[in-house]
Amino acid sequence: MTAACVFVTGVWKSGNHLAYSALNEMGIPGPFNGIAAHLLFGRYAWAKRILRGSKGHEDAAQVGLETDAYVNRRYIGRQVRQLSGRIMGGHAAYSPELEAVLREGEARMICIRRDPRDILISFADWIGGRPDFYMHGDFAPLSREARVAFLLRGGQTAAGPLLPFAAILDRGLGWRQAPGVLQVSFEDLVGPAGGGDAAAQTAALAAIHAHVAAPVPLSDVDASAIYGGSLTFNKGRSRRWRELDDAALVAEIETTLAPQLGPWGYAP
Repeated sequence: MTAACVFVTGVWKSGNHLAYSALNEMGIPGPFNGIAAHLLFGRYAWAKRILRGSKGHEDAAQVGLETDAYVNRRYIGRQVRQLSGRIMGGHAAYSPELEAVLREGEARMICIRRDPRDILISFADWIGGRPDFYMHGDFAPLSREARVAFLLRGGQTAAGPLLPFAAILDRGLGWRQAPGVLQVSFEDLVGPAGGGDAAAQTAALAAIHAHVAAPVPLSDVDASAIYGGSLTFNKGRSRRWRELDDAALVAEIETTLAPQLGPWGYAP
């Protein structure tokens, strides 16, 4: 088993569970815990903030993608050490403080990316069916198009402000730029079962295997077992934003997220 914790992070619905599944096939268990805003929000929020929060930003790392969440760096460091040889999941904002804690613990870091327009639609669908997500109550009464619009534009929720989706993408972009963080795309890793390319999937798996020093030989990894099979897996297809019934909303998505495509590797 690899001696290091493997930290996998991505914007919600960008493909974390594909990466987890690939790592599981390579003999690395998880995910366990997770670095995201939910560390401070949702059920028992008061207890979470006592155990994980910070009295001041000087001893904290910003981890919140969709809203601010400053988590005590000592808590994160303990998790990195305790999860040696296992996966620690994440939907975490990039911050130098979080990167530093992970590097101190010698974690192997992976950033999973996906076309931001597809993430938006998948995230909206996922929230509608996840009562355990701390913002679910704000989205459950809304139509599908209204959920997409709310995520795209941002607004106030019962838990606090939801950032516009472009700002959420900006918060995660540092993982694309940090040295030593392996970049993996959803579209490559999904493979033929999800409408992708077999050669691209093979190359992605080889890159992951080398990056984490996986215990299972690459030749024994079953690529056909990676796609699907997760409670949170949600229609892993591409170009889903074009299926919306509201043409004006489709146009707003394309205009609003156009500046994000290049930095995330999806320039036209």
